[in-house]
Amino acid sequence: MSTAALAGRRFFASWSGGKDAYLAFARAVAAGGRPAALVCMLHENGAASRGHGLPLALLEAQAAALGVPLVTRASTWDDYEAVFISVLRELRAEGVEAGVFGDIDLQEHRNWVEGVSGIAGLSCHLPLWQEERRALLGEFLASGARATVVAVDASRASVDYLGREIGDAFFAELEAAGLDICGEAGEYHTMVTSSPLFSAPVALSWGGVVERDGHWVLDFALSPNDRPDEA
Repeated sequence: MSTAALAGRRFFASWSGGKDAYLAFARAVAAGGRPAALVCMLHENGAASRGHGLPLALLEAQAAALGVPLVTRASTWDDYEAVFISVLRELRAEGVEAGVFGDIDLQEHRNWVEGVSGIAGLSCHLPLWQEERRALLGEFLASGARATVVAVDASRASVDYLGREIGDAFFAELEAAGLDICGEAGEYHTMVTSSPLFSAPVALSWGGVVERDGHWVLDFALSPNDRPDEA
């Protein structure tokens, strides 16, 4: 459904903390949508996002910078769909009318988000759907937004990409390696650290990298400032 249909309507944004979720959110706001919530699913322990592995504190900082409430739920993969639908039904009961998602061209996932939104009585909007990748990335960067790579698929992408701010040089390297420059198939994930819609930048600090569930991810458990002094 067109983003024009969001004008004046309360919406939630499916929130990963990354560039695509942010750009979809920004387009929804530009179309006149009224943001009511950012929805992010967490690992079973509730400490980090399931998609990008971002600590809850960073997600909360992004939401505060946007001035939009963050709604989170912990789940397993087995009960993910049921928990997600329950969140959407709660939002619908609070007057939210629409959902906004950052998918570009994964039809299977589009089918899923349209299905769960429909079950909850919400319209479903994918502002980035089937748009040219370079144009999307150019729009993100030209707006003044910035994002850092926080996870990569260990089977496809180099661990050296971690911690890098995305930009033209990074995209050229991805293309040379035969990877999707938007990371639509999960080649890499990002966290937005600043944007025109943020009231202030969100500081990002980490203490190395770890391997988790087939991905190399930034280790936020121990930032450089937390390390004990060495003798």
